[in-house]
Amino acid sequence: MFFSASLLGYALLLLASTVFAAPTSRLDGGIARRVGRNLLTHFSPTDVVSENLLSARNGGGGGSSSSSSKTSKTSTVTATSTSTSSPPSSTNPAVLSSNIWAGVGMESPANTYRSVTGTLVVPHLQPATGGAIEGFYGGSAWVGLDGMTCQTGSMATGIQFIYLNQSILANSWTEVAPNSAVTMSSMTVNAGDTVKLTLTATSTTTGTAVVENLSNGQSSTVGLTSPSPLCLANAEWIVEDFQEGTFLMPFANFGSITFTDASATTQSGSTVGPSGSGSHLINIVQSDIQFTSASRTASSVTVDYLTSIPF
Repeated sequence: MFFSASLLGYALLLLASTVFAAPTSRLDGGIARRVGRNLLTHFSPTDVVSENLLSARNGGGGGSSSSSSKTSKTSTVTATSTSTSSPPSSTNPAVLSSNIWAGVGMESPANTYRSVTGTLVVPHLQPATGGAIEGFYGGSAWVGLDGMTCQTGSMATGIQFIYLNQSILANSWTEVAPNSAVTMSSMTVNAGDTVKLTLTATSTTTGTAVVENLSNGQSSTVGLTSPSPLCLANAEWIVEDFQEGTFLMPFANFGSITFTDASATTQSGSTVGPSGSGSHLINIVQSDIQFTSASRTASSVTVDYLTSIPF
């Protein structure tokens, strides 16, 4: 299913009027951007979102869908270009700021992590603070490996959500940076659905992404291949104000998103929570305005919406 011509034109016009998000910190500037995810291609809501996350080392600072038969699909995604990024400073403040990331990131030595998981409820969106009801806003929530500091590769899987003219659209996706994300088109995801995300590195260049919609019984598994090795030094639980090309998406009011049963498994088989050693809280800060408030427990990560700029 695709956007109608009028909706697509409206969305493109809004994107054209948004502003470029320049790096505002060492970590923002130090991580290479991902390839754009062709946001406006598909209705649900698309080939997903954004460029490489911009993370920062400066101290910054509900309902269920109708049931359907259980389905699953397995496919393979291969990244074909070389991933490049530069690591941030080794300084480790307790709270980081970012142009587009909020949540928790774990920073550890190489070859620490094997998998990361978390369960969330797809939010019922509202316009950005002060934004028009007949508007266009978005966001994404995902789990990932090696998005913070690895110079050679990263993987992620998550849920994309869009508010467009009072309609809420959502889909699931996975990504091997620096390639574009791939939509898990076999799945249906709606606001209010409970979704479990699991990302596993089966080696330094291969992995699997599993998205399970616990509300409707659907699931999708995607095999991942990267041309350059992962570091396996980071695990992340993130809510993102994504970019499309060079344009920053107006950030939707998502209320609050909590990753429950949040954990990462190490190479030795032990399980660590988001409050463990090497954990960093991350908040979105744009134009010196803090958009989010992130918090954590031993088994959860919560990101609360504070405000955003509607453009």
